[in-house]
Amino acid sequence: MKTEQTSFHVVICGGGLAGLTLALQLKGLESNLEITVLEKTTRPLPDAAHKVGESSVEIGAHYFSNVLGLKTYLEKEQLPKLGLRYFYGSGKLPLEDRPELGPSMYSPVPSYQLDRGTFETDLRQMVQDAGVNLLEGASLDTIEFSENGGKHSVSYSLNSNTETIAANWVVDAMGRRRYLQTKFGLKKDSPHSASSVWFRMEGKVSVNDLVPTSNVEWHQRNIEDRYYSTNHLMGHGYWVWLIPLASGNTSIGIVTQNDIHDFATYSRSYETSFAWLQEHEPILAKHLHGKELIDFRKIKSYSYGSSQLFSEKRWSCVGEAGIFPDPFYSPGSDMIALTNTYTSNLILADFQGELTTEKVDLLNHEVLNVRFPDQLSYFIDGYHTFGNTQVAAAKFLWDTIYYWRVYSHPFLCGFLEDFEFIKMYSKKVELLSILNRELQSEFRKWAERTESENHFAFCDLAQKRLFIESAVGLMTRPKKEDYHLYLDEQIAFFTEMSQALKAKAEHGTEQIGFAPFHSFFGPISEKEKRKNRINRRIALIGNGALLYRFRSVYLQYFVSGKPTVALRGMLRMLYSE
Repeated sequence: MKTEQTSFHVVICGGGLAGLTLALQLKGLESNLEITVLEKTTRPLPDAAHKVGESSVEIGAHYFSNVLGLKTYLEKEQLPKLGLRYFYGSGKLPLEDRPELGPSMYSPVPSYQLDRGTFETDLRQMVQDAGVNLLEGASLDTIEFSENGGKHSVSYSLNSNTETIAANWVVDAMGRRRYLQTKFGLKKDSPHSASSVWFRMEGKVSVNDLVPTSNVEWHQRNIEDRYYSTNHLMGHGYWVWLIPLASGNTSIGIVTQNDIHDFATYSRSYETSFAWLQEHEPILAKHLHGKELIDFRKIKSYSYGSSQLFSEKRWSCVGEAGIFPDPFYSPGSDMIALTNTYTSNLILADFQGELTTEKVDLLNHEVLNVRFPDQLSYFIDGYHTFGNTQVAAAKFLWDTIYYWRVYSHPFLCGFLEDFEFIKMYSKKVELLSILNRELQSEFRKWAERTESENHFAFCDLAQKRLFIESAVGLMTRPKKEDYHLYLDEQIAFFTEMSQALKAKAEHGTEQIGFAPFHSFFGPISEKEKRKNRINRRIALIGNGALLYRFRSVYLQYFVSGKPTVALRGMLRMLYSE
């Protein structure tokens, strides 16, 4: 859509996932906002877009489905995600002999596998239908920022012509180009150093195909199809992903820590990446032999930071235009959700005449000084644990429960739209961050002083009480004014949890009373084995239909919207710990 209008409330530079979703979010919050999106590419876009970021987790999934109202679209046009799944142990082992950690059933809190090509094509139509002025084929030339509170001037090229429009706000959503970061000298190096290649293969590439069909027990122990998980093949200093796409193709990536694996040895071409897989993940390489390659991309040292994301001078950087930690745990859509929400907070405050430097500083501090370094700590030492089964598995459980309880829950509650709440929240998370960062360092030390032990065959996360309790806890809704009490409970909870892990790491002491680590560090009792066998039979009724139905009713009447949650009665009986 082309318009002769030359002045807008907001100009968003970049019509990818971050820019398009921000435009939708702003229109949903304030329909009177006049918004232009500048995007240099034109439709039709390729089905399998050459972009990373296909796997969503809870914050991003909630943002797309609930905040933007796209749940029906996602369920119809994209793929459901069967959680994160990990295969530990040597890549030279048959896959069925590697310890597997992942859920056998779908989570009560949904997430999605996103085909970025089809998703962004559909989003373009959605923003136009919402009344956004989308200019495709428009290439940004310059932005002149007002120094006296007036409108900014944005110049761009379209159809060989130079056009200029004015805007109260300018948002950089152009990804790794990082236009505003460069213009204002805000770029910062990241303490995390890792690199990646990724490629699309034509057709379906499933971990199921890596195990002979004659191994009936392995194939049947998972109720749902493993193909729909984000599957990780784990090794020392690396992981390999397999992600299904709605187009029918498969995304595969290799991610390595720079001080452990030489990026140059596998990044020159797909052929060098294939040779690397033959050495480190030969079972997968053998299966890929002869399959059709669609595309190939690489990024060296992909992690970066920033000294500022938001400004009282009415500009903002969202998504990868600002910061990027690491693709492990699929945080890309989360960062879009957060920076879009904080940008929306500031634009609405300005629209209502309530924008202040204090509000801008608060949001910069929460993201750059609290959240980003806290989450980077997962990865700085984390890659050194990936080849140690017991440490990497324990780290995954800590990281996931911490992510759900500390970061996901307040976002899903909708509380991060309130500046006063963010002020309180940021102070509490700073305390939690101390616990997290200390423990992340301990994980690496633990991995370096112990040999890896393949001490479990299959850890079914759908059968772990504390894991499930934390997942369904995302559906609770405490009162906003009481949320500081919830966070105090989390500080106590994670203090106890970290002490239990440190005791195991340092002395081998097993604090069995603290789930969910019991089943990772020792054999379960005969009573628990019998209970698991019963659970398995129940779960298989109607291929999981009975358990899904029971869970749905329980969540509807006893969890959703309640201030707290605890597993009770029949549901508590279903979990072994």
